[in-house]
Amino acid sequence: MRKPIVFFAFLLLLHHSVSSQLIAGRDSLLALLKTLPNDTNRVLTLNRVAFQYQLKRPDSTYLLGQQAYELSRSLNYIRGQATSLMVMGIACTNIGDDAKAIKMYNQSKELSARMNNPQGVSIALSNLADMYMQQGEWQKGLDKMKESNAIYSTLPVANQASKSTVLSNIGECFFNLGQLDSATTYLNEALALERLNPRGIITTILYTLGDVAIAKNNTADAYAYYKESIAESIKQESFSDLYQAYYRIAYLFNKNNQQDSALHYAKKALQFAEESDYLRGILKGSEYLSSLYEGKDDAEALRYFKIANTARDSLYSQNKVRQLVSLNFEEKEKAQQIESSKTEYRNAIKLYSLIGVLVIFGVIALFLVRNNRQKQRANQLLQQQKDEIDAKAKELLLQKENLEQSYKNVELLGEIGRKITASLSVEAIIGTAYDKVNSLMEASVFGIGIYHDENKSIDFPATYENGKALVPYSNSIYDENRLAGICFNSGKEVVIGNLQAEYKTYLQKVPAPNQGNQAVSLIYLPLKANEKVLGVITVQSFRPNAFSDYDLYMLRNIAIYAAIAIENAESFNKLGLTIEHLKSTQAKLVQSEKMASLGELTAGIAHEIQNPLNFVNNFSDLSKELLDEMNEELVKGDLNEVKNIVADIRQNLEKINHHGRRADAIVKGMLQHSRTSSGQKETININALADEYLRLAFHGLRAKDKSFNATLKTDFDKSLVNINIIPQDIGRVILNLINNAFYTVDEKKKLSGDNYEPTVSVSTMAVNGSAVIRIADNGYGIPPKIVEKIFQPFFTTKPTGKGTGLGLSLSYDIVKAHGGELKVDSREGEGSEFTIILPTN
Repeated sequence: MRKPIVFFAFLLLLHHSVSSQLIAGRDSLLALLKTLPNDTNRVLTLNRVAFQYQLKRPDSTYLLGQQAYELSRSLNYIRGQATSLMVMGIACTNIGDDAKAIKMYNQSKELSARMNNPQGVSIALSNLADMYMQQGEWQKGLDKMKESNAIYSTLPVANQASKSTVLSNIGECFFNLGQLDSATTYLNEALALERLNPRGIITTILYTLGDVAIAKNNTADAYAYYKESIAESIKQESFSDLYQAYYRIAYLFNKNNQQDSALHYAKKALQFAEESDYLRGILKGSEYLSSLYEGKDDAEALRYFKIANTARDSLYSQNKVRQLVSLNFEEKEKAQQIESSKTEYRNAIKLYSLIGVLVIFGVIALFLVRNNRQKQRANQLLQQQKDEIDAKAKELLLQKENLEQSYKNVELLGEIGRKITASLSVEAIIGTAYDKVNSLMEASVFGIGIYHDENKSIDFPATYENGKALVPYSNSIYDENRLAGICFNSGKEVVIGNLQAEYKTYLQKVPAPNQGNQAVSLIYLPLKANEKVLGVITVQSFRPNAFSDYDLYMLRNIAIYAAIAIENAESFNKLGLTIEHLKSTQAKLVQSEKMASLGELTAGIAHEIQNPLNFVNNFSDLSKELLDEMNEELVKGDLNEVKNIVADIRQNLEKINHHGRRADAIVKGMLQHSRTSSGQKETININALADEYLRLAFHGLRAKDKSFNATLKTDFDKSLVNINIIPQDIGRVILNLINNAFYTVDEKKKLSGDNYEPTVSVSTMAVNGSAVIRIADNGYGIPPKIVEKIFQPFFTTKPTGKGTGLGLSLSYDIVKAHGGELKVDSREGEGSEFTIILPTN
């Protein structure tokens, strides 16, 4: 779809327009029309309103343009007549009446020539060329466009605002005439001008260059041009251009036999055609989709065929509008001829008298005075509105700067969190945090203290002062004059703005620091993980009242990351000791079986945590793009769009927070599963537990074997109350049974082929004061002669190296320890069902 020169014609012909502030929007223009007298300002405003209706209501455009034309004739305002004819030509173009449009453009060209206005003549020629191009007469269109360009090039540079549009249309003519090198030359020249002085047609130039690339069999360049056109269309919020680009990408993928991608982009093309009410695009897009689905999905092919028929009916029903417009115009011309005859007759008989002339001049003078006063009041109102807008712009600029800094801080905080939690050494954690914390606040002194239960002390292994590491030191938690111990014992924050003035709130006296110099402003925060205090974190400054509430907020977030990292480091160290211990003794084989389940879950957890992290990254990138757009809108002064962008950024930050919390929950769940059971029962939603382990087990197995697949069925009883269990232990039971089910259906699939559909079902229900969990499969089942042996230690039906024989034995013991039962019902050759029965009180 070309961006015809008519848009620029309209802007260039209206250089005598009323104040641009009075014509900012359609509603304000309509309101202004009610107050304007029948003068040239009214002509210009009528044409402005008409042009704003040109895409969705071309009939209204035509009728408003006709009003402007009639008023221009009565005022003998030649420039207004030329402009009005151009507007009516635009309406006829959008209605589809090319012959009528060409007539209007020719009349506009004649009037422009009469006024010695070469710019108007050039624009009229360009629009005539566009008509020939729409009819497929590309050589005629090229000749007219070159004629227009020749006149256009003689104009001063300041009046060549639309040169990129002219060059683009010449390039399109060459392309359709098969002269690809000439087309590329003109299109690239147009693209260069458009990048220097945007006129809103860069999207059209880009996807036309893509069409040329396809004609040259250069699909890579074509795809790049189409993708850039999409990006520019999004910036301009042009749904019709998005339709054009996505339609072409769909064609490109279909040409390369990539049917799924072709369908995807064809649907997006149709979506944007519908968003812009572009009937020709809706017709073309739905017809294309119907052809893509033909022979593959008859229901979808029929659905899109019906959409195409509806669009075709709507498009061609505009013939009625065309007839109405043509009839209306012809009737108006006849009426104008009659009126002209009457005027000539009245002039011929010279009935005007001197008194009549004086009265007319008096009325005109009175009218001009009234019009001048209205203009003065409007200008005063506009100045007041401008002052308010300027003040609001300054306020938004300050908010923008604050938002940008907050966004940078959030990004930095996320980077700190990622680096801290990736460390498994306390010294590395402290060093990483210190390297970044000074970007968020003034931290002359920074340290992390770790609690050691054996010594009842808080050890500071690496404290930094002005960039230098201090000698490690310790504080007893019983020292009442050390803020670290006070913070640790109370589990509460210690915030001091001026130590000498405020120390009595916490201390009896101010002791000398263990290492380094005495700070003035201090913050101590407890490091908590799962309600357990692991130590403290501190930032200090030698300047009084150095820290704000925002600094305290940022430090709290760093403390959360540090606590998680320290707990991870401790868990890692403990895990290493456990592994060494397991290597030295056969007696620890049972514990080894429990820890092995962590390995089973690793891939599933990685898959689960990737989703929220992808959302966080995507919304962060989108927010950055929105900030760039907001800068552009601020420069334009479009405050309403700025407010919309700010709302979008707020929504993105909320989504980032949501998915960050989701990732945090997954990490905590992983840590909880990795720890050896403490033996403490917790109130747990058994439905959530079963669903989580089903998904993690499935994704874990898929990560190891991409060919594995199975149908998962769930049926969870929502009325089931939460029950008190040891979640790590019951989770291992569920995980073991699900993994066994996946193993047997996978083995059966390998032998049965495509005639077999592996299926695993997990269901829960409340029965007589108990929670019942059923895990069923349609695998091989268990032979009756060995059913009674499956819960015995070291008994396994799996091949050597595939199982230890401890999984079901441990599961049976765990369920019995909870006062429950573990049962099996198996049908050899058909499948098995394991039932876990747990008391609910």
